[in-house]
Amino acid sequence: MACALAFGGGIVGFLWIQWGGLTDSGSRVASSDVRFNRDIRPIFSETCFNCHGPDEHSREADLRLDTAEGAFGALEEGGFAIAPGDLEKSAAWTRIISDDPDLLMPPPDSHFVLSDRQKATVKQWIEEGAKYEEHWAFVAPVKSEMPEVENETWGSSPIDRFVLARLEEEGLEPSEEADRRTLIRRLSYDLTGLPPSLNEVHAFLEDDSPDAYERLVDRLLASPHFGERMASAWLDQSRYADTNGYSRDGARTMWLWRDWVIQAYNEDKPFDAFIREQIAGDLLPDATPDQIVATGFSRNHMITAEGGTIKLENLTNYAVDRVKTTSEAFLGLTMACSQCHDHKFDPISQEDYYRMFAYFNTLSDEGIDGAGGINAEPTIKARTPYRHSDIENVREKLESLESLLAIEAATLQGSWERKVVDELKLLGKDLRLHGLKPLMANNPNVPASMIELRKDNSVFLKEKTLSPRGAFYSLAMEFPEEIKKAVTGIRIEFYPHELVNDGSLGYGDKEAQGGFGVSAVSVSSGTVPVADFDLNSEVEVSSATASYSHPDYPASGMLDPRWPTAWSPLGKTKEPQHLTLTFAKPVEPDATPYLSVMVNFQQIANAGHFKVLAMTGIDDDSNVPEDIRRILNEAPVDRSRREARLLSEYHAQDDPRLAGLSAEIAIHGNRLREMTDAYSTQVMDTAIEPRKTYILNRGSYDEPGREVEPGVPASLPPLPEGASADRLGLADWLVDPEHPLTSRVAVNRIWQLFFGTGFVATSADFGSQGEWPSHPELLDYLAVDFRENEWSVKVLIKSIVTSSTYKQESRVSEKIAAFDPNNRLLSHGARFRLSAESIRDSALKTSGLLNDWIGGSSVKPYQPRGIWREISHYGSVRDLTQVYVQDRGSNLYRRSLYTLWKRTSPPPSMMAFDAPNRELCMMSRETTNTPLQALTLLNDPQFVEASRVFAERLLNEMPDVDGESILRRAFEIVTSRLPSEIELGELVAAWEEQCSYFESHRSEAKALLRVGESSSDENLDVVQHAALAVIANLVFNLSEAITKG
Repeated sequence: MACALAFGGGIVGFLWIQWGGLTDSGSRVASSDVRFNRDIRPIFSETCFNCHGPDEHSREADLRLDTAEGAFGALEEGGFAIAPGDLEKSAAWTRIISDDPDLLMPPPDSHFVLSDRQKATVKQWIEEGAKYEEHWAFVAPVKSEMPEVENETWGSSPIDRFVLARLEEEGLEPSEEADRRTLIRRLSYDLTGLPPSLNEVHAFLEDDSPDAYERLVDRLLASPHFGERMASAWLDQSRYADTNGYSRDGARTMWLWRDWVIQAYNEDKPFDAFIREQIAGDLLPDATPDQIVATGFSRNHMITAEGGTIKLENLTNYAVDRVKTTSEAFLGLTMACSQCHDHKFDPISQEDYYRMFAYFNTLSDEGIDGAGGINAEPTIKARTPYRHSDIENVREKLESLESLLAIEAATLQGSWERKVVDELKLLGKDLRLHGLKPLMANNPNVPASMIELRKDNSVFLKEKTLSPRGAFYSLAMEFPEEIKKAVTGIRIEFYPHELVNDGSLGYGDKEAQGGFGVSAVSVSSGTVPVADFDLNSEVEVSSATASYSHPDYPASGMLDPRWPTAWSPLGKTKEPQHLTLTFAKPVEPDATPYLSVMVNFQQIANAGHFKVLAMTGIDDDSNVPEDIRRILNEAPVDRSRREARLLSEYHAQDDPRLAGLSAEIAIHGNRLREMTDAYSTQVMDTAIEPRKTYILNRGSYDEPGREVEPGVPASLPPLPEGASADRLGLADWLVDPEHPLTSRVAVNRIWQLFFGTGFVATSADFGSQGEWPSHPELLDYLAVDFRENEWSVKVLIKSIVTSSTYKQESRVSEKIAAFDPNNRLLSHGARFRLSAESIRDSALKTSGLLNDWIGGSSVKPYQPRGIWREISHYGSVRDLTQVYVQDRGSNLYRRSLYTLWKRTSPPPSMMAFDAPNRELCMMSRETTNTPLQALTLLNDPQFVEASRVFAERLLNEMPDVDGESILRRAFEIVTSRLPSEIELGELVAAWEEQCSYFESHRSEAKALLRVGESSSDENLDVVQHAALAVIANLVFNLSEAITKG
């Protein structure tokens, strides 16, 4: 494939073009009649209920406008607030239109003002009789009769009839059906979160059978990736994360619950069972381990183990979170507004709130728990709920990798042995140590006056009773003038503390046994003395050694990416010890004469007397164990079988040439264990002596009022007869056939997945402050149908995606864009940006990098270095969430659903595309359009790597094919359609310029092809490969590539 010349800029014109932002409320533009729920309640809720609503404590003039009884009752000063049919006798109306600021309602100081349109609506409502209605969401849904329509030929489902009737009411028509390429792409993303392959697109195009589309729907619903797609949204609503939150934000293990969610969706678990098991799986008769794992839903909240917090306050916060999440996710109600007082807009009292609170206040949890990556009780150990079908495949792959490693290791061991022996001979060569002068020293638990910087350059604590917990030192150090060579590392020498009674190194609690543990040392260099470590000028450490290490706490463990541990000299704490850190690149004192050194200690002890020295030359300590050194000194023929085995095992772990294979063996071994072994996960239980629940004054944990028992809001249907006074009774109430909210909220949430917005746009609020449904009769029809079809999510989804409403093309006329900018009337197909997860997963699948394993523990793909370190809490027990250690091998390419979610620092590339932090329940994500998103797609190593691997795939699949055909194929794979001639011309022009550029910048081409950990095909032409990688990245950047249309 030949490269030509100039790059045309026109393709930039169709980068990042998105359809406009959509915010319309969806309420009807005009109507001959005025309805209270649809037209009046939103006005009163916004402007009146704050003072004249359900909350009796904030109610003014003893007037309620949220009920007919309150509005029609006699006022204290005489007359009526609302006199049906009589404006002059309606005091509320006369005050709404008053020019007197002392009479005007809402009063000027409230800053609420009724628009002329709102006033006209209220006026018409009163004139028509001021008919009140019970809030629509609190009335059980019923199936309406199919509406009459003029166009009998469009659509065949109940969905279509309701949608068409509404369109005809507004004088609109539905759009044409989208073409097949659009349909398969839309459907694939909606049902699996992944794009269709080119083969799948072509197969669908060639299938002319009348049921081709329905069979496509059935195939995608049966895909194991369906559960992943559905779980992705549920994790937001369930605030799933892999860390506990708060400042320490330590690790937890909850992936078994995530596996349960995926399995539940894949097996089409009835949604009533989906609710019952998550709310009260542990209380079901003969509860299975899977059902108990499901209760992790109510344990996904943030947890703290931080010192100084109060157990009762924490327990209160946890139960508050459970009420908020349960009420929003299943009821669509903002019950959290009743924690401190009666709800100001909805008929939910503070007593109602704490009766609901009581259901979730019975655990045996401790309130302060979850330190050091250990799950907070209550927990169980269980096997994954996901039904894996590929266990034997993973086992066979693991055996294959181990055999390959044995062959590779045997080939490489001789050269490795010679290298290690040579390195051992060099230990201590040209070694010189130079004392660094401490200019400043900070310790968060120690007053500055208690830290002595001695003349011998050591740091000394002058008071032995100071608390050692959570301590670290930040030091500003100056190189001495005597250093004439590049500094190759630092050594920290620790001395027995003269104020410690037994003369030990450790300065801390008795359980430290005179020792201490260094969990991390961070070094940065600079031109000015600064005590605080600076990530931007960090000096990378390549190795850590020590004079002595406890066998369980080696110095090398501080840098171990698999499980970082602290270094400790425990066992030899009565004599000086040292820790040596060798830099990956030497530091030149003339260029940067100062170092900032941060030394972090484990929780129970630190060092009270130490010195930092600069090292030139080669460290005289080694991490090679003594027994390995001895074996290396023996001739191979003299080694016993045991010695040969020990050396081979050490070689396999130590030789960097085997790192890739070793990583994949570790990944597959861990995968096999996760498929078969039991793991800890947090669950719900009931304490032997459950806590009592009180109405808390102003929501304060330490101001209990009257005791209350578990119960449900009085404004909603009562508990079913015989329901137990526990979470199981609550679950039974939620799924009762007469419940007005549960099925509506579920249907609305599922509809939202396919159309971007639910019938009720405020999916977390079906109350008075929420939006009136765009299609109330259709919402109710589907809610009842959902229950009648045994709560089958797949049946509901199939009815949605097979409707003509769903299959409409997404092109919008100027008339529709102006009249209904948010498509609330559903006159055309939905078009909106893909989720953060789907955008990344698409690039992985398209390139061929995607590892499509389902389930299992969370993984750590690429992210900018140092983010975790900037926000992490140090000085505690070493935790995996303090320093981000990127995964290797195929774990880098797992679906985004499995990316480790740290609450204080969620995955940054997904945050750029509006992923939440998951501290709280999130019923829907915002959709923004920012330059940061384009920059992420252009520069994130994951997308750059995917681009070069995609280019490699194209070049290998299409050898000896002209560039235009390759570019056409690239465009079709990413967008599922063929490019226009204009678009193809732009791609060709861009390709030609990139070829020209890289022809004269080959080093840059090679650098581009090295991005990412996956290998690059060295047999391909470097210029062509790099140029096509840039074009692939450009196509990944197209609005069409990241948009569902």
